[in-house]
Amino acid sequence: MLPVDINYLAVVVCGIISMLIGAMWYGPVFGKAWMKEVGYTEEDLKKDFNPGKTYGLAVVSHTFMALVLAYLISLTNASTIMDGIRISLSAWFGFIFLTMFINSLFARKTFRLVVIDSGYQLVNMILFGIILVFWR
Repeated sequence: MLPVDINYLAVVVCGIISMLIGAMWYGPVFGKAWMKEVGYTEEDLKKDFNPGKTYGLAVVSHTFMALVLAYLISLTNASTIMDGIRISLSAWFGFIFLTMFINSLFARKTFRLVVIDSGYQLVNMILFGIILVFWR
């Protein structure tokens, strides 16, 4: 088995950064458009909302995404920021975007929603790739 070199502090930072990006992405940047696409109002979003659980699971999930990306970066021996971006883009397109797109076809969601949601993950993945290669 190949040795794996992961900076776990960088992985945790990625998880935290994803929440900051999400606050901007689903707030002032695309908040209204996202609510329109999913058919929610601000009141709907507040109903039965458990912020501790929701945000906690989100940060844990993003941290694991960063961990898997760090593992891929280590396995490929990526050493430059461009390497990190290329791996991030490949993982995003091959696993995140296409999964969201396929799900949207069956759930009859708009392509605009796919772009909003997968765009958020694209920004995360690119920043993760940069951070994880830079701190390797």
